[in-house]
Amino acid sequence: MPATQIMSSLRREALRWYKILQRTKNEVFSGDFRTISAARQRIREEFVKNKDIKDEKQIKEKIQIAKDVDVELRRSVVQAVRKQPTLFEARITPDTRKMDNVMFDPDAELPPPRSKKCSDKKT
Repeated sequence: MPATQIMSSLRREALRWYKILQRTKNEVFSGDFRTISAARQRIREEFVKNKDIKDEKQIKEKIQIAKDVDVELRRSVVQAVRKQPTLFEARITPDTRKMDNVMFDPDAELPPPRSKKCSDKKT
């Protein structure tokens, strides 16, 4: 494939991931207009900053970063919405990474805290 077609293809893919990230931020931060606005601006800044990159390898790396950011946003962000002064509701999506919840053992033997040694003590 000629270089111009490769660059055109990469440019289309970069634009596709720009649009995907814009949709992702709307889903992940739904209802939080200040965060949506900040994320919109940050996504745009990053893509504009890198728009003149010509090296195919660098472009592919930036596209991979966009893919990774999309996954991380979908899996790691949990919105908490205040329902009452002391009650919050967490918005968990099917994409949210869930880990095993280990109950705290009140009878567990915890090691004593370590004492810090300061090297700049005056003698």
